[in-house]
Amino acid sequence: MKILVIKLGALGDVINTFPAVSRIKKHFQAEIHWLVEPLSYDFVSGHRSVNRTILFKKGKKRSVSEALRLIREHKYDLVIDFQRTLKSGFFCLMSRSLIKVGFDRERCKEMTSLYPFTRIPKSDPHKHMLLQYMDFADFLGAGECPVTWDLNPTEESRRAGLPEKYAVLNIGATKKANLWKADEFARLSDLLNKKMGIVSVITGGPEDTPMSDVIMKLTQTPVINLCGQTSLLELRDVLYHSLIVVSCDTGPMHLAVALGKKTVALFGPSDPRRTGPYKGFVVSKRSECSPCNRRRCETPHCMDLITAEDVLAKIESVIEL
Repeated sequence: MKILVIKLGALGDVINTFPAVSRIKKHFQAEIHWLVEPLSYDFVSGHRSVNRTILFKKGKKRSVSEALRLIREHKYDLVIDFQRTLKSGFFCLMSRSLIKVGFDRERCKEMTSLYPFTRIPKSDPHKHMLLQYMDFADFLGAGECPVTWDLNPTEESRRAGLPEKYAVLNIGATKKANLWKADEFARLSDLLNKKMGIVSVITGGPEDTPMSDVIMKLTQTPVINLCGQTSLLELRDVLYHSLIVVSCDTGPMHLAVALGKKTVALFGPSDPRRTGPYKGFVVSKRSECSPCNRRRCETPHCMDLITAEDVLAKIESVIEL
């Protein structure tokens, strides 16, 4: 059986799709091909459940025709559109498969309910996205099995120069409204060092370096700043060897969970039932307007209400030194 999976972009979404794909592959002993964009390409191409990766570079016309050519080289037994956008639906529609499966119409986005796909049954749109992707495996009769991500790197992947025990403070977030304050990250780093003897390692993308610079200036205890200095695969290794990960609602938070790390997630505008850590702990101080799911907010009270002491208390309840 040959199956094409379409899940294109965001790291967290791709991470949360892996368990469903692994389950489908194991049940059907299928050959899995996956259409993906550059951001998550390294994780998809290196995954043990994926036999072939097709790269689509958004915004490049030649990439559309090249991706279509590679898709149409095969007559897939099944194509699954996990993305539910017009773009992903287009690729699914243009495949040579007779069986194309997508979300039920109530959970579709961008009018993709108009595509003539087989639809999975209705389900709770507020439940965790990992479980919503698992709905496809249920629909296909892929049997029951434990949730696994199959992402663990090796012990040899430990980054040189990092201490034996450290906490990762992942400071970035794709949606600006999900960001926590720099001064609270700095205070948390100091509290971890003074009260628990744990050194903090700051991670984030290049766009987060101004914030990491502020944190470095505010901290009074040693801290290691790797912000903007790691590839996603290197970030995976840094997360994997950490003692605990503290993160806002963003892709690396889901990656930490997939790696089996104890994860404390800071939530305000987002709904943790849907996009929180599948296995982990949430710190949240709800205000009257949350969860609003806004990308930007001029007065993010829900995130500002979270204090370093709140997060430290959760960490102390989670780990034993």
